[in-house]
Amino acid sequence: MADVRLIESYWRTQARIGLRLAQLVLLRWSRVNPLSLEESGRAWLAVSLDAIRAERSASRDAGAAFYRLHRAIETGATLAPTTGQDMSHTTLGALRSEWSHHSGEPPIPESDDGNRIEVDDFDWPDEPEADFDRAAVVSLASQGIAPVRDLMSQTDTDTERGRLDDAGFLADLEDQMRNAGTRAAQAADREAQRGGRDILDRASQVDTLVRGWARQTDGNPCHFCAMLASRGAIYSSRARAELGGRKKPKGSADARNPRNKRPPVTLADLSKYHNGCHCQMIPVYDRNDFMSPQARDYARQWAEVTKGLSGDNARRAWRKHIESQRLSA
Repeated sequence: MADVRLIESYWRTQARIGLRLAQLVLLRWSRVNPLSLEESGRAWLAVSLDAIRAERSASRDAGAAFYRLHRAIETGATLAPTTGQDMSHTTLGALRSEWSHHSGEPPIPESDDGNRIEVDDFDWPDEPEADFDRAAVVSLASQGIAPVRDLMSQTDTDTERGRLDDAGFLADLEDQMRNAGTRAAQAADREAQRGGRDILDRASQVDTLVRGWARQTDGNPCHFCAMLASRGAIYSSRARAELGGRKKPKGSADARNPRNKRPPVTLADLSKYHNGCHCQMIPVYDRNDFMSPQARDYARQWAEVTKGLSGDNARRAWRKHIESQRLSA
């Protein structure tokens, strides 16, 4: 069975990285002056991009350390370090120590720490840094600077509300600055986690031992992420070939009630994340782990909430159910 504690430790670690950056970006946003938006906005973007690069690197390193330990626990073999260090074997204890270094969470001594783990040669994918930098700038500019620029343009075109001494306009501007800063911080959170998400995604797609992927949510997912988690793992092409095609488990809610089907999910869906999302896509090595305890719980909720419904009606009922949980959390 998959190490649930490790997987939960992983999403917490990535969440801390994202939130740490979000706080910094929001703090620096307070220095953006809407009256000199081009100059102060460029300065904010430059500082934010430097911070994103640093946290994205931390996210990538954490992703690789998690991957190496997760794979070792699941298969008895791990991948070569990203540093290119040449080694034929290591131990679970050493991999747990490496993970502790990146997670900041103290390692818990385990009876199998001394177990020998074989190290497989592996070429880790390079990070497309320039592409990620461009995506980060576009994301922060569209969420932060652009809405403020649009509002400020009213000072030239709206004679009734466009004066900077108009109380109503100034109130709107204050709201826009606050909302834009929050949206930009959430976008930065996502950009920081891009490092870890990318290395897990691309490494797992060429790892011959991977049998599928599953969505692991944080403690308060949106309706879309909860639906993804309810599906359990998505089969890899290798696993599907071994099975002779994907089949629905006998007795499952979807099999018993065709109207109760959850929307189809693909690997591309599992790789989608909204701003402020702390969910992760986790590689799966054993078909017995295709339905984690979290997935089984969400699958049960889906069956209950959408009983007798299908299509948009089922999705609306599910959204209402999950959003009510988020509000009460």
